[in-house]
Amino acid sequence: MTTPKPTQKPTVPQPGSRPSIRVDAELSDDLAVLMRPGGNVSDAIRLAVGQLAEMYRTAWAHGVVPDGEAPELLTYQLRRRPTRAPAPTRPYDGTSDRNRTVVIPPQLPGPVPGPQFTP
Repeated sequence: MTTPKPTQKPTVPQPGSRPSIRVDAELSDDLAVLMRPGGNVSDAIRLAVGQLAEMYRTAWAHGVVPDGEAPELLTYQLRRRPTRAPAPTRPYDGTSDRNRTVVIPPQLPGPVPGPQFTP
């Protein structure tokens, strides 16, 4: 495989072609995450490329960055799919994928008396 010259624009794969990429450890881990809900490697790649392409189209259409420039994703919003589990009471009550230990401070023995006012 030849590397395109810096001034040469890469060609877009044609429908029906089978582009190949080298899978390193990081890509393998990322694909494993995308495949957890089900599906195969092709489904995971189509989903990821489709979402990223939609982000680019939206940024260009709204003038966030000039056409052809890659936008930087700063934040995203997720929608919970309907399940039988009870809904969270607040938007950030969902479970996290990070393992954290929550440290609960010891409780004080009782209310701290405040100043007494006498008339």
